[in-house]
Amino acid sequence: MKLISKSSEGLHGEIKIPGDKSISHRALICASISDGTSKISNLQESEDVINTLNSLKQLGISIYKKNDSYFVEGKGFRGLKESKKQLYFGNSGTGIRLMSGLLSIQDFPSSLTGDESLSKRPMKRIIEPLIKMGVNICGSKENTLPLQITPSENIDGINYEMPVASAQVKSAILFAGLGAQGDTKIIEHSTSRDHTERMFEYFGASINYSEKETVLKKTDKFTPQIIEIPGDFSSSAFFIVAALILKNSDITLREVGMNPTRIALLNKLIEMGGDIQVFNHSSFGKEPIADLNIKSSVLNSCEVSSDDVANLIDELPILFVASSFAEGISSFKEIEELKHKESDRLKAMQAGLDKMKVKNFLDGDVFCIEGMGKDFKSPNFLAETFYDHRIAMSFAIAGLNSSSSIEISSPESINTSFPEFIDLGNRLGCNFEVS
Repeated sequence: MKLISKSSEGLHGEIKIPGDKSISHRALICASISDGTSKISNLQESEDVINTLNSLKQLGISIYKKNDSYFVEGKGFRGLKESKKQLYFGNSGTGIRLMSGLLSIQDFPSSLTGDESLSKRPMKRIIEPLIKMGVNICGSKENTLPLQITPSENIDGINYEMPVASAQVKSAILFAGLGAQGDTKIIEHSTSRDHTERMFEYFGASINYSEKETVLKKTDKFTPQIIEIPGDFSSSAFFIVAALILKNSDITLREVGMNPTRIALLNKLIEMGGDIQVFNHSSFGKEPIADLNIKSSVLNSCEVSSDDVANLIDELPILFVASSFAEGISSFKEIEELKHKESDRLKAMQAGLDKMKVKNFLDGDVFCIEGMGKDFKSPNFLAETFYDHRIAMSFAIAGLNSSSSIEISSPESINTSFPEFIDLGNRLGCNFEVS
């Protein structure tokens, strides 16, 4: 597959963004351990989510699709069955870390693995707290995949202070906490995504949570639910930035998830001068949604503090692109976590920005980008993506504001999170050419 992103004259129209990836994982897992059948609408059908779905099927859960909705026949907290083969999660850090917590409380052994990229990502951050709870879990000598989990005699609740803000680590602990003796308490210094807390609450868990603290009390069961999944804000981010940096653009995105722990990018782009209107506020279950209207804008530089990073981490690559077309120098503090995603995203983005002829540099722990302004047109080049979906989509958006085009390497990586990206983009006026 070959993807070339060509210069566009502007974006127009409205679309509905596919379901949120983070919420889709959690909906499938929580439905699988409820006591009865749940219905899930607008489930994201990316490779990451389908790998979680297939793993749950391997563990004995019946999941089927009917009239565009998925039905999940839950079997309770301890109703999973041993898989006859290794559980494969592809590129999904969310899927493997959440399922590690849940499999910790089962009475059978499990082996979890992923693709080459996921196999390099750090798993010590979930291994350590789970071991403190009494879980028998281990990884490779380097604390990477595969993960091996064997039954534990006793799992105890934990008071755990998070060393690094991570919704995946927090969620692994919470899923293990469903089978623990005593309360599970998690303290965060920087707020991470709270989709697991909201989903647990929706399924009937005894859970209290705030920006800095989450407490899960003894919960005997989940009650099956009807779940409507909001549009994925992280997917929306690419078209939001595209409309802002392209002249003559005016687009509307419908039913986008507006969870406060997810919209740091939206707030940052508005601070930069982005013409973004938020309206039709509503909710799907415990998750807020709204429609967004985005128009061409003159953007100013931004400052991202260390406190911003946890809720901007997935959107930093596309924010780097927005900053390249802004006025002034943008700064990003303490973004070390970018090096431990699907690729070393900081290195990948630096390489691409260099090819774009956008000056960027590290000043201690601060990454800086000298914006080229609203009239800047990127030169033509081949963007190396290191098989990272967010790098691929970020440079595809940059290509829309190029002198001619940007070719994207390994564009098939986009399927891990947003397989509809090219088709929906072209509907809005993007100039994506696939061959």
